[in-house]
Amino acid sequence: MLALTAIGFRHFSLWCTDVGQFCYRTWLDRIFLDITKPLYFFALYFLPIAIVLVFVPREIFKSWLKLAAWALPLAIIFIAMTPVIDTSLLPFQRDDAARLAGGLFAVVSLLLIAWKHFSLRRARQIGQVSDSP
Repeated sequence: MLALTAIGFRHFSLWCTDVGQFCYRTWLDRIFLDITKPLYFFALYFLPIAIVLVFVPREIFKSWLKLAAWALPLAIIFIAMTPVIDTSLLPFQRDDAARLAGGLFAVVSLLLIAWKHFSLRRARQIGQVSDSP
């Protein structure tokens, strides 16, 4: 739900500042490059993970939650420390940091979910074989 809210907030703020002109020179316009746009890019990568997590068992969700407990604060710190606009020869801006952190988090999350799924399935198969007489 949070990922969809972040995506919707970006589209609303873009409409409000560009098309509607209602929010021009308001707080929404001031936070667009700093917060709204990087949040949108991170939410785009998080949305498939959120959809997958709806269908996984509780054990897999708990293991993913342990990953998210330390990975999400690190991603937020990494994104916040990156400059909004970089004018160097090879610019790396906050939007790029949000894409990188979101993509890395999505890949690691999917790998963890797949690994836990197959290890739980293998453990259940071994448990069924050893329990039979």
